[in-house]
Amino acid sequence: MQSDPKLEQIEDLLIRAVLAGASEVLRVRRSGRLDTRLKTARELVTSADEQSDAAILAVLKREIAAIDPEISFHLEESGIHGSDSRKRVGADPIDGTNHFACGNLYAIQAHFVEDGIPQVGAILQPEVYLPLSESKAPVGRLAAAIRGRGATVRRTRFRGNAFHLGKERRLRIPELPDPSGYVACVPYSVKMAPEERETARRVHESGLVAVTTGAGGAAANVMMTIFGGQHVYANFGAGEDLDLIPPQVIAIEAGLTVWGANRRPPVWHVRKQPFIVAPSPEIAAKFLEAAGLGQ
Repeated sequence: MQSDPKLEQIEDLLIRAVLAGASEVLRVRRSGRLDTRLKTARELVTSADEQSDAAILAVLKREIAAIDPEISFHLEESGIHGSDSRKRVGADPIDGTNHFACGNLYAIQAHFVEDGIPQVGAILQPEVYLPLSESKAPVGRLAAAIRGRGATVRRTRFRGNAFHLGKERRLRIPELPDPSGYVACVPYSVKMAPEERETARRVHESGLVAVTTGAGGAAANVMMTIFGGQHVYANFGAGEDLDLIPPQVIAIEAGLTVWGANRRPPVWHVRKQPFIVAPSPEIAAKFLEAAGLGQ
């Protein structure tokens, strides 16, 4: 499928935005002053979140109107900018802040959505291969995708104050044997409503999950599903649009099945909904049936 040149411009912009945000994250990390606080009763925020948000916002404000003046944008910390629009860029300056505060399983991510349908996604994990605690030049990966065009991944290294990108390669999931039980992340957290936790509990008790896993926020969990470590990520309430839209595009273009409760790829006219990433429609259906959702 031939890609819309405007989507390619947006992908390039999102990549530069997450690189700018991640540079600030690593700068704050190097300083040793995260300045953690609770922004709500249950959500942690750090100075790295805020500095990353500001850097991403600066890139978007400077460049997005030249691509399409109708695009508004929504960032996790600074909120919505521009008028309500059917075209929106979203960004999460640190997805998995709790994990960032105690380790390296986090991501900086951004997306473009039109009429609720994800079109472009970019996810950067700056320390996933070699963390800053072990090297002055941490090594990570950058995954990106445009709907209908496929997904790519590049290795990253942060030297001095800039990211250096490795060779781009196509991202495709390997074929895996279908086991009797699945290695899966099914979140059960304080951010979930009681009925959402009950849904997750049904899956945990169904016998489908052989081993419970999990890594960072939604982006890290989808990357773990793509690159190995778990078969399934089934989020029944902890994730929201800014967390889940970028990995949705990348996972689908890498060859995974991404479903909501209606057994279709989620359309984001709401901020929060069930979200399953699995190797096949058959496996996704098993998890929905165990949860008591969708027929």
